[in-house]
Amino acid sequence: MLPVQPTRPPALQSETLLPRADGIALPIDIDRGASTPLPDQLVAEIRRLIAAGAIRPGEPVPASRRLAAYLEVSRGTVETAYAQLVVEGFLITAERSATRVNPELPSTPRTRNPRMRPAQVPRRRLRSFVDLRPGFGGDNPLQEPAFRRAWRDSLDIDPGPIDPLGQPQTRWAIADHLRLTRGMSVDPDDIILTSGSRDGLRLLFTTGVEGAIGVENPGFPGLRQAMSDRVLQAIDTTHLPDGTPDGLGAVVVTPNHQFPHGTTMPIDRRVRLLAWAQSTGVIIIEDDYDSEARYTHTVVPTLYDLAESTDASAQVVHLGTFSTLLTSAVSTGYVIAHGDLGHRLSSMRTALGPAFSPVMQTAIASYLSSGGLRRRISRGRRRLRAAEAVLAQIGPIPGLVHEGRTLVIETTAATAAQLRSDLAERGILVASLAAGWSAETDVRHGIVIAHSNVEGAVLHQALETVQSLLDEADQ
Repeated sequence: MLPVQPTRPPALQSETLLPRADGIALPIDIDRGASTPLPDQLVAEIRRLIAAGAIRPGEPVPASRRLAAYLEVSRGTVETAYAQLVVEGFLITAERSATRVNPELPSTPRTRNPRMRPAQVPRRRLRSFVDLRPGFGGDNPLQEPAFRRAWRDSLDIDPGPIDPLGQPQTRWAIADHLRLTRGMSVDPDDIILTSGSRDGLRLLFTTGVEGAIGVENPGFPGLRQAMSDRVLQAIDTTHLPDGTPDGLGAVVVTPNHQFPHGTTMPIDRRVRLLAWAQSTGVIIIEDDYDSEARYTHTVVPTLYDLAESTDASAQVVHLGTFSTLLTSAVSTGYVIAHGDLGHRLSSMRTALGPAFSPVMQTAIASYLSSGGLRRRISRGRRRLRAAEAVLAQIGPIPGLVHEGRTLVIETTAATAAQLRSDLAERGILVASLAAGWSAETDVRHGIVIAHSNVEGAVLHQALETVQSLLDEADQ
């Protein structure tokens, strides 16, 4: 129960205590005579309390009605402030739950003077990590109402006869999703479900994709690790070799997200790559990683669709995955191929059995058909815009190169190793720039940051920590 409030004198500025469910009271200032609107003042005050550690990640903030009554402002003022803090990533909302401080924000200790902001994130492991590695991070879909509803509904639906290639409704939903989001025209019968990109690669290699495998240099380290049992050749798609490299059977490329900057392979390079594959007989394995990046660029056709639309005889296999958008906890993906290779893939998948549970397949179909994934991609787009705004505010970062979807900070090898270690101590995970090189020559060192993985407020604190550590390294 709130204490009886004394009659407040008509002063221009007032200080009150923010009422908390846990009994803790915190000072908050509202200046009714200031030119700054009351919602903006409240936003600034709650930001300050969070930064000072007075309100911690995961803790609830007061209900809007309760806080409005206590501050003697309109409920709309509080709701407007809360809505702005949700957009900025300081607060989160969920169905049937109190509005809370974002649990992904780095923790800061409570201080005697809550108006004093800590100089930097404390040097200790945090309760939860801020994952800024490409291919990781993002909000948890398992807590998303649309996905949870799709999962619950799938438990009440009979999936029908089990199809080892994938339940028909799921393959149709994927085909429709690709039509709406990627502009692709795909026959659902050419879609084979997998448990992710790596499973798709293993399926391909088991079905007779012979010879060495070409990998982009630089390129994603995770793809090379998935092919550690094959002979790998570094390929530079900007300068393709004349003829067929000795023993090369296939080339794995990520045209929608070129490592390390996250840029898109331009259309002229895609056409040249298809012509080269057609003349050499090399199979192109197109990993459509980070396909949502197309929302920030002009739409570029996939290599698979480009080969189909131009009647090119180049063999292109398209690998797709929902693991990036839905986290690796929901390991789902697909392979698209037709012709003789498609038949061989289908036979092998049939022999091995379904890649993942038909119940999960039904949930994925429901989530796609309801537009849940498209809305999730739209949220990612808004998060990317917010990340770009944070980057514009944060000030110069030594060695920063920003050309696409990721941030690259180039340093010496020793500085890069120390920086990754120090960031990990503070619960901030980043990727190694050098890990993207296959060859030992011309390797560049530094860190790679997927800055749209997190909300703006979390990113701001993480980048401030990076700045602080780089400044220390320069001294």
